[in-house]
Amino acid sequence: MKKVFLFLMLFVFTALSLSAQDISSRTNSIKNQLEIIKIETPGLEESLNINITQTSLANFLLAIAKVHKLNINVSPELNSITIVNNFADVSVEDLLIFLVKEYELDIDFTGNILSIKKYVAPIEQAKEKPIGVMYSVSSGNLSFDLKNDKLDLVFRKIMDETGKNLLYTPEIENNPLSIYLKEVPLELALSKLAESNNLLMNITSDGFYTFDLAYIPSNNEGSTTNSRPVRRKQSNFYYKVLDTIGKRVEVDLQNTPIADVIYTLGEDLKLDIFTASPLDEAGTATVEARNISFDVLLDKIFESSSPVSANGNNNSTSAKFTYKKDGNIYYFGKEDQLSLKQVELVSMMHRSIKLLDDPKSSRQLRAGRTNLNNTNFTSFQNGLNQNNNNSNRFNDSGTASDSKAGKSIEEIIPEDIKEGLDIKLDTELNSFVVSGPAVKVERFKNFIKFIDKPVPVILIEVMIIEVNRSAITETGISFGIGDKPVTTQGEFFPSGNVTIGAKDANKIIGNFNGFGALNIGKVVPNFYLDIKAMESAGTLKIKSTPKLTTINGHKAYLSSGETTYYAVTSQSFFGSQIPQTSEIRNYVPIDAELSLEILPIVSGNGQVTLDIQVLQSAFNGERIEEDAPPGITSREFSSIVRMEDEDVVILGGIESIRKEDSGSGVPFLARIPIIKWFFSKKRRESTKRDLNIIIKPTIIE
Repeated sequence: MKKVFLFLMLFVFTALSLSAQDISSRTNSIKNQLEIIKIETPGLEESLNINITQTSLANFLLAIAKVHKLNINVSPELNSITIVNNFADVSVEDLLIFLVKEYELDIDFTGNILSIKKYVAPIEQAKEKPIGVMYSVSSGNLSFDLKNDKLDLVFRKIMDETGKNLLYTPEIENNPLSIYLKEVPLELALSKLAESNNLLMNITSDGFYTFDLAYIPSNNEGSTTNSRPVRRKQSNFYYKVLDTIGKRVEVDLQNTPIADVIYTLGEDLKLDIFTASPLDEAGTATVEARNISFDVLLDKIFESSSPVSANGNNNSTSAKFTYKKDGNIYYFGKEDQLSLKQVELVSMMHRSIKLLDDPKSSRQLRAGRTNLNNTNFTSFQNGLNQNNNNSNRFNDSGTASDSKAGKSIEEIIPEDIKEGLDIKLDTELNSFVVSGPAVKVERFKNFIKFIDKPVPVILIEVMIIEVNRSAITETGISFGIGDKPVTTQGEFFPSGNVTIGAKDANKIIGNFNGFGALNIGKVVPNFYLDIKAMESAGTLKIKSTPKLTTINGHKAYLSSGETTYYAVTSQSFFGSQIPQTSEIRNYVPIDAELSLEILPIVSGNGQVTLDIQVLQSAFNGERIEEDAPPGITSREFSSIVRMEDEDVVILGGIESIRKEDSGSGVPFLARIPIIKWFFSKKRRESTKRDLNIIIKPTIIE
């Protein structure tokens, strides 16, 4: 107890000694200053006798200054000090020194002006606490031992130790920091320092570490009602609200947390937000846009974002974050959460949900189609098979191939549009039933709307013109003896083709007997005389004007044909000892036809591309044998043309020209002029056939 008392006494004595030393030092300094100005201020050396009671110290000093002509400025705080003193034959200098000691005053000197005020002891500066930041250059690890240390001092220490540049906003420089870490890698240590002290850390592209407050509590944080935290705009998050009604903003995001974007813009746009999962795991986004709607901004953010795991690393295996808008409420969460899913019936307005097949024909587009025991035979292989190599439009049997048979329009939708969606077809409603995350469903709807355009309908007017021209000339006289008598018959005009019998020939000869001694005689009863001098010409024109209508990208088919039959006999033998013969006679059909197949394709500029296949076959009336198939003559057109709407294209011009010039007569006499007409016969025949196809497409919207 005595030791404690002695210690206290020693402490008090030491304090008093220090105080006395301080007062002595201060008064000596003031005394020295007074000595210096006495030369210019003689009033300090003058003596005074005074007796005062209940006078303020300020008035007392002002009275002395007036009497002894001193420049004294008195602090107003001295009015509160009342003095009662009696002084006799005391110099003004000594009086001022006494007042300084007695009432703890201080005097500031400005030339010969004295400013007297209460003495204020200087505040002792506390020793700075060492900042607990240690950095190992060899390992690159950082250690912290911080307890309410000022952020500015801590960051300066970190920059001095590591050589890294740390940036922070001025309003957080006095924030206290507390953390204890031992040997942690630099970047992870700084991240944990920010995380544990309500800060956000970002690394800029040029290697700077930036820090800012993670959030600012709302004004009514102390109230009992829950309120959404107001996120602070980061140095890498710049935005401007352009239209609160249309929800349009201007943003510049550089690796900015998605949670900050949603909460900050949601607060400024006054949106109702529901979160099914913490948005801190939604990752970051980098977007720059001048004028973008909030909904489109969300689409772009969640399309490019990756979920973040609890340790801050990207986790590609986790469900991605997305959003759903229901009325004016925005739902945020992961794709696999029920509240973020949506079911829609997406209808096709202008197109069929099933890809329509090309029309099928019961007749093959090939010349001379025949059938025997359900096996296809052809008399000619000049159909359309040569086009298979370059277009694959026809299969081996000559019929149009169904490349789109059984397909739906779903097959033309890109896989990234269908990813994550459950899509069913409802052909009765011509619609898709789509289930999945709301954002993907909306993207699917937008794509269907994009491709759901009216398909053009094309009216194809066809004019088929076939012209046959023929000219026959026959001249000459022939006579001889037939098997039996011939009756005179024939016509002289307009064609000369007369046969004269023996009876009439004798009458003509008898008329010559009356001329003197000339007597020609008579002809035998079976004699005949043919006189031919005729010329015939004709034109046969066949005109057909069918009209076909089809939708863009689908074939239109037309066929007009004729069928005839030929006999096929088959024999069968039964038994080995006494074979029995069975003979079956079948009549097999064979076709000749005019067939037309057109595939129209309308391009974006309104032009029409036509893939045209035309085949014409006809029986020529010739057979190799009596029961053989009839001969067939065929003509074929195959062309691809590009033309404007309602233009006309002409295909054809295939001409078949046949000329025959024959004659017979008596040698030598058949070559003598004039006489040759009585001793020769000639026949000239000329035939010309021409087939033309005129096609005019018209687009019907």
